[in-house]
Amino acid sequence: MAGRRWTTAIAGPLFALIIAVSPARADQHLVPSSDFVRSLADRAISTLTAEGQSSEMRREQFRGLFREGFAVNGIARFVLGRYWRRASEADRTEYMALFEDVIVNTWADRFSEYSGEKFEVQKAFDAPSAHQAERVAIVRSMFFIDPQTPVRIDWRVASRGDIYKITDVSVEGISMANTQRDEFSSVIRSNRGDISALLEILRKKRDG
Repeated sequence: MAGRRWTTAIAGPLFALIIAVSPARADQHLVPSSDFVRSLADRAISTLTAEGQSSEMRREQFRGLFREGFAVNGIARFVLGRYWRRASEADRTEYMALFEDVIVNTWADRFSEYSGEKFEVQKAFDAPSAHQAERVAIVRSMFFIDPQTPVRIDWRVASRGDIYKITDVSVEGISMANTQRDEFSSVIRSNRGDISALLEILRKKRDG
């Protein structure tokens, strides 16, 4: 069970921006995208599993890595979907803060369950995109719960120049961004389109 929880933890949140690639340079970003995911994962494992860390220390370290490696604002807006346009400025501000806090607290705490499972980046390939200025790669990796139980994790990486950001993570073909979006939409629809119900749930998760 710990291995399964850990798989969910590293897969966590996460979120689709659809971005473009020029055919003439279509493969130039694949190796850097793979290196980006590998480096981020290695740093997370080495820093967040170090002995002697308090929960608060681990959360703050994870927050830094999360902001560095993920397109946090784009992910949060995608997950809220059409309700972003309907939300007031105050609700948007609180939602963005709660979204980040819930992910940070959940994932950082679960890093304490890591017990040496193997993580391996295997390959990268181009993904469809919509803007000439940016490129998208899918970086395929395997997380081994044990030597006979690999879990496929695909990282959607968008790049612009030398800036790389993860915009979605799929576990065995299931997008974490789309899954979270469906869950949030269900909560809001069940409360007649009122985003305050979602905010209350996120507050409880953050403080729980």
